[in-house]
Amino acid sequence: MNYKVVLADDHYPVLEYLSAAIPWDTLGLELSAACSDGKQAWEACQLHQPDILLTDIGMPAMNGLELIQKAREVNPQLQTIILSCHGEFEYAQKAVKLNVAEYILKESMQIDQVIAVLTEAVSRLEVKLQSRNSYLQMQKLVSQNHSAIRTRFIRRFVEQPVWDEAEWFGQAEGMGIQLQPGLPYLPVLAVPERSYELERRFGGIVNLQFVMDNVLQEFLEIEGIIQFALSERQFILFIPFPRMLIRNLYEEYRNKFLYVQKMSKLHLRMGISFFYGEVTPSLIELKKQLQALLDAQALRFYTAEGAIMKLAPVKTSGEDLFVHYSEILQQLRDCIQHEDGSQVTATVAEIKKVIGDHQYPVESVKSWLLKMVMELELKYVVMQNFVNNFNSERHQRSIQEFETLDQLMEWLEDFLKDKILMLRSMWKQNVRKEVAEAKRYVMNHTHEKVSMDEMARRLGLNPTHFSRLFRIETGLTFIEYVTKMKMERARDLLNQTNLTVVETAEQLGYDNVSYFIKLFRNFSGMTPAEFRKSL
Repeated sequence: MNYKVVLADDHYPVLEYLSAAIPWDTLGLELSAACSDGKQAWEACQLHQPDILLTDIGMPAMNGLELIQKAREVNPQLQTIILSCHGEFEYAQKAVKLNVAEYILKESMQIDQVIAVLTEAVSRLEVKLQSRNSYLQMQKLVSQNHSAIRTRFIRRFVEQPVWDEAEWFGQAEGMGIQLQPGLPYLPVLAVPERSYELERRFGGIVNLQFVMDNVLQEFLEIEGIIQFALSERQFILFIPFPRMLIRNLYEEYRNKFLYVQKMSKLHLRMGISFFYGEVTPSLIELKKQLQALLDAQALRFYTAEGAIMKLAPVKTSGEDLFVHYSEILQQLRDCIQHEDGSQVTATVAEIKKVIGDHQYPVESVKSWLLKMVMELELKYVVMQNFVNNFNSERHQRSIQEFETLDQLMEWLEDFLKDKILMLRSMWKQNVRKEVAEAKRYVMNHTHEKVSMDEMARRLGLNPTHFSRLFRIETGLTFIEYVTKMKMERARDLLNQTNLTVVETAEQLGYDNVSYFIKLFRNFSGMTPAEFRKSL
């Protein structure tokens, strides 16, 4: 659609120049009238109901400021632009009170400048039109789903600029949102703890939202509070916060949050955390506070469950978490291979402390942990006994769901202890416990020289008998199995450390580097150096 323009100036050359020089159609505009005095322009405004008024100030019959005032009484959304002579500059300043969008000095006027100003006016009209159309569309849906409409409204408030506060408050009131202009409000973000578990327990995300809505409405009794479900897992509260000397509202509201937490735990076994910003009477500042609350992923991640916390910036570490990868991966492998549940708990606590102290970026932590978990999974897939439950997508989905470091570390501990149980199950599946014990010993001593005779003595068996038993159970000779375990460890060291080939051989109990290289080539089809280059 083309927006209508009324042009008013008592200087005919200016009037003719602008009428002819501006590419009205290209700008999406229609010049409805070009008037030489204020009275004529006022009549044109009544007749054509323009979207843009481009007017001189000093005109006969009615000056430009009077014209603007009368025209805006009819159409408050009218975009007004003043053409001013240099001598009228101070006079033109009064136009600010009439919300004039722009003024142009005639003495320095260039057609490109006028086009740019009109283009900006069109952009503002487009935004208002879009907002108005969205509002009208929302009104039609109110009767169908009032809660969903309020949610869309507050999302748009968060995501898009507010061009006209009076218009915004009017729209809010039309939806039953009694946000009082000028009254200070405390913005609060309420989030259910372990929301993905709750979603499964309550039978879906819609049911979870319904439960949270009802919990907050029933137990959070604060006069004038405004509540929104921004999403199924994020609930916004605007709490009135009038300045009072005799009451500590922060303490009062904190106690109310504690009461909500207590009742939701008691009746629903559901945890809720509250994060709040700064009290402000400004709509724009309220919007900024709300955006900051929604962006505070790191604060949420590094805060314990059941929090009632003021928004605070979290300075995440610039250090690369992956520098600890190889060392910690080996610690976790040792925990599994030694089947030591208490060591798992201690190691996970240490990892949690390192991450918590440094406060690495959340996504970096999750990527780091996912890579480590997948590598542990693949390690045991190779052993042929843990294949059934290997599912990379399941692990990725689980890790992404966790909202806090506590939850992530709980899951890691469970994962590792589950691997210990699976390892024990694998040993039991072997017909002869002597073979299982031999395999277990080799896995835990790849850094040592392990001979068949020595292993047979440990097990109290004749070397020839042990050799026959081992081959029947595994399909490999004992020495072939030892070599296979050592070469898999070599591949890990070459991939995850900066050890030289000589140092890698020494780590695996090989004195002769050439012999180690030959074994590695037979195992992987390439030398250690070629393998490292291929990574």
